[in-house]
Amino acid sequence: MIEVDGLTFHYDHSVVLDRLTFKIQSSEFVGIIGPNGAGKSTLLRVLGGLLKPQAGRVLIDGKELSSYPLGELARLVSFIPQETHFSLNFKVWDVVLQGRYPFLGFFKIETKKDIEAVQEALGKTRIDHLADKSILNLSSGERQLVVIARAIAQTSRILLLDEPTTFLDIHHQMEIMSLLKQLNDEGKTIVMVIHDLNLAALFTTRLILIDRGRIVAQGSPEEVISEDQIERVYQLKVTRIKHPARRLPQILLG
Repeated sequence: MIEVDGLTFHYDHSVVLDRLTFKIQSSEFVGIIGPNGAGKSTLLRVLGGLLKPQAGRVLIDGKELSSYPLGELARLVSFIPQETHFSLNFKVWDVVLQGRYPFLGFFKIETKKDIEAVQEALGKTRIDHLADKSILNLSSGERQLVVIARAIAQTSRILLLDEPTTFLDIHHQMEIMSLLKQLNDEGKTIVMVIHDLNLAALFTTRLILIDRGRIVAQGSPEEVISEDQIERVYQLKVTRIKHPARRLPQILLG
């Protein structure tokens, strides 16, 4: 579904992404991991069409990303930033309804299909009870669920998320990761930047490890999360164990 070929991006003379090449198949759940400053968020923004690379190309369904009209791209890809700030006193329902804008156009009234999409998104994220509440009066975890609900209402096939569990307590972390796994099981392609290696190993189907703008390793969590690779990239001594129930790799510090 997504093909990246020789992707290079730089700010002024500082190279952030250096000739990246990889493919993401339809219905994969891919985690992009790596230390701070590795280029993860920049890569995600390029995949979402928010940044234009200086070299290389990104293709979705065999078509160059830059050739998609904005409306068509918005119906295909949803981008969820690390943190969303709200300054206006919108109700949760209205925020989720914003996900339908690519289908409405200017000055159009929402249809029955749009309303059903919002109701389904609220149901999937289990925030129906918040529909009439102000977005300004919600906790950070609740706001993140609202933002994800908005992306679900957009009914795009691809979800791009930049550290969706940052600043959240462990309950909301697991709630959001479980929700993303459910969406992936239903067929959505998910690409997510994430710092928590243990969460990444438990929920993703494939990992791409980036350091200094280059791909160090990619493959299953078992292949990518090794003591040698993590110690080399993060400059930190770790111990790898198996999750007692799910038999997936987990990292212990020290």
